[in-house]
Amino acid sequence: MKQYSKKYFYLLKIYRGELLHHYIYAELSKSEKDKEIKDILEKLAKAEEKHADLWKKILHIEEIHLRKTKAKPMLFFIKLIRRVLGLTLLISIIERGERQLYNKMDYIISVGGFSKLEKGIISEIKKDEMKNEKPLEDKILYYNSVLDNIRDIIFGMNDGLVEVVAAVAGLGSALYYANYILLGGIIIALSGTMSMAGGAFLSTEYEKNINIKKDGKKPKSSAMYVGLAYIFGAMFPLLPFIFGISGYLGVAISLVITAIVLSIVASIISVISDKSIPKSIMKTLLISMGAAAVTIILGYYARVFLHIAI
Repeated sequence: MKQYSKKYFYLLKIYRGELLHHYIYAELSKSEKDKEIKDILEKLAKAEEKHADLWKKILHIEEIHLRKTKAKPMLFFIKLIRRVLGLTLLISIIERGERQLYNKMDYIISVGGFSKLEKGIISEIKKDEMKNEKPLEDKILYYNSVLDNIRDIIFGMNDGLVEVVAAVAGLGSALYYANYILLGGIIIALSGTMSMAGGAFLSTEYEKNINIKKDGKKPKSSAMYVGLAYIFGAMFPLLPFIFGISGYLGVAISLVITAIVLSIVASIISVISDKSIPKSIMKTLLISMGAAAVTIILGYYARVFLHIAI
């Protein structure tokens, strides 16, 4: 009975997931202005509908009765994510969730006693996923201009967060006044922005000169995205000092804010890279907070033993 309940749960969940993805892609295609992306979204909607129908066959074989589901509240939320995070990241999130369900379903298939007919239908769905749906998803990523710079945005912001929080942690443990810490943080943020933007420009230009195949990524665009993302990320660790909070309290608040934002950034990187979200968050926080801890010790040493205090 326990095995059957698992199978029942995942069959329904996968069917509803495929049907929801059909609604999502169909709805996104209606509001898409780019004709090529619109066409791909329509094809994805049809592919998801086909898969939902195939899962429905298995549900009928298993004599599992379906209830009508309402997708409107979810579609509103999806449109909001589309506006805030962009199409590339939205599709990455959708497909990541689907892959996780399919991975769990593989285990259920191995222990759940599916018939030969059911296994044949599941095999057909998987083949169609690889043959038709996956290439369409890759095309979305290719046509979406944000993809060329999304890694620049994420990693630029990540660097801004880590470098500036480490700097203000050290300054905050050595200096008394919030305005001095803020000034030091801003100087570091601005110099880091110019350094990162310049590095992004040069590396992208070198890549275009070395590689015969060009990926369409422009050095100026890369520099702009990295620079803006870096300075945006750098502002979060400075927030408590902007509001006049100094000393160890200011450092503590800065660390908490940075940890929250870094966790969000690490999650986004994990989705794009198809890595484990908890592991990425843990690794990111260990590195960034470790760097901050070292600078806090150095700042404390400067204040207590070298008597550097302003």
